[in-house]
Amino acid sequence: MPHITIKMYEGRTPEQKEEIVTVFTKELSRIIQREEQYITIEFNEIPLDDNAPANLRKT
Repeated sequence: MPHITIKMYEGRTPEQKEEIVTVFTKELSRIIQREEQYITIEFNEIPLDDNAPANLRKT
């Protein structure tokens, strides 16, 4: 079972995450020739801090 873990700062919308899942799943399936239903994706969101890009930090 292929599994992708994505580590990123928090704050992405559900729509953005869904697009990531769709694109990554489709492309991994194509590359490794495995059915999409067997691919899983996990998001590990990092709390925003001083190291986060300015456009993500809360004002």
